[in-house]
Amino acid sequence: MSALLVHRKKALAVLATAGLLGVGVVTATAASAAPPVPAPAGALIVGEDSSTCPDPAFAMIGDAVDAAAAGDTVYVCAGEYDEDVDVDKSLTFLGAQHGVDARTGRTDDAVESIVSSASGAFTVAGGVDGVTIDGFTLRGSDGNGIDAFQRGAGHTIVNNVFADNVNGINFNSNGSEPTLIQRNLFDGNNRGGGEGGQGVFNTSGAANDVLVSDNLFRNHGVAAFNTIGDNPRSTGLVFRDNESVDDATLAVVNQSSGVRIEFNRATKSAALPSGTGILLGGNSDGPVVRGNKIIGGRGVGIGVISAFGAPNTDVLVEANLVTGRDVGIGVSGPHDDTVTIRFNGVFDSRGEGAANGFGIRLLGDTDGVVVAKNAVLGSRQLDCSDASTGGGTAGTANMWLLNIGASSDPTGLCLPGALPPGVPGEDDDGGHGGGEHGGGEHGGGEHGGGEHGGGKDWHGPGK
Repeated sequence: MSALLVHRKKALAVLATAGLLGVGVVTATAASAAPPVPAPAGALIVGEDSSTCPDPAFAMIGDAVDAAAAGDTVYVCAGEYDEDVDVDKSLTFLGAQHGVDARTGRTDDAVESIVSSASGAFTVAGGVDGVTIDGFTLRGSDGNGIDAFQRGAGHTIVNNVFADNVNGINFNSNGSEPTLIQRNLFDGNNRGGGEGGQGVFNTSGAANDVLVSDNLFRNHGVAAFNTIGDNPRSTGLVFRDNESVDDATLAVVNQSSGVRIEFNRATKSAALPSGTGILLGGNSDGPVVRGNKIIGGRGVGIGVISAFGAPNTDVLVEANLVTGRDVGIGVSGPHDDTVTIRFNGVFDSRGEGAANGFGIRLLGDTDGVVVAKNAVLGSRQLDCSDASTGGGTAGTANMWLLNIGASSDPTGLCLPGALPPGVPGEDDDGGHGGGEHGGGEHGGGEHGGGEHGGGKDWHGPGK
């Protein structure tokens, strides 16, 4: 690992504890343990001969990899495997719980395929595309659960439990084929001190055409999802519909183009160290942060800063619910082109100390930020605050339009009134009301009628 990467990771850890990062929890529903799922016909079978593992051909996963041809399926019976599996060809790996959602009921080791070693569980070699890993428990390694950061593409990582590793997944992708990370449980991957603490970690290159969705993250010391990447920027990266419980940070985003952080839910105990729920750290063009719920915990709910690389450009923070944080939404540092903050509900920003207790807070070095039609209520100090000076609203360098709030400095940034249409309320559980984002453009029309706002598809392109 390069000295630059280590430096960046340590810097992010410092931010997490300093209050510009953090969030998250959901308790998995208890369920009876699922029996092992049988091997499909034609698979190479690994394990110890038993009633649930008849006539295995291999005792070790690595031996099956050596014998397999590209495109083969390797089925790993329930049991414990102390090995770092080096994957040098396109293969499908099926554990005893393949196809079984890892977020609920996967607590019985007797029916799990458990892989662990001092150096990690699975390592995907450079140039290898199209690897599937489905239905394993990857636990207790002094490395990463999966290393896949040699610029391969088209991987499918689903239905796995990642626990007590340095990081859950350390990856990147060239984007020649889409990569999917879905229905996994990431639990307390914090080994290695400053080297670990992430559930899904993008390093040493771009993460192109990657969907990270419908995963459960909990108890990570740095972040559930952390994209440091490298130049060139990551493109086609989506982090959506995930749940975070007591993670220091839900998502850290750097060096990306068009990344989408959408419809995630993060809860965090106020007793835990402060950290920003969603952090846009720098050098990202066109990031969209939309429809997320950041509930409880110390630190900033959504932060836009320029600490890593060049300033962010064309930022959209829209229709998020942020409640019970030290600061709801905070922007600092110069940003090229527009930062737009609109249709958000920010409630009960009650943090103690001079820098906390603000709903939406723009620092003095901001310029050209547009803050429109947000509802900001219950802040300890100010609902709306802007320390910049210029030719914008109320003598600031930014534009504040039709925001609802009880207190502001300077006066006029927000005014008392009813919640604007489309803004999630404090007790909102997914709908986005009427008006432009409820019963209009994004409610009953193109983006309405389903899961996220009366409608499923608020995930389409555009803003």
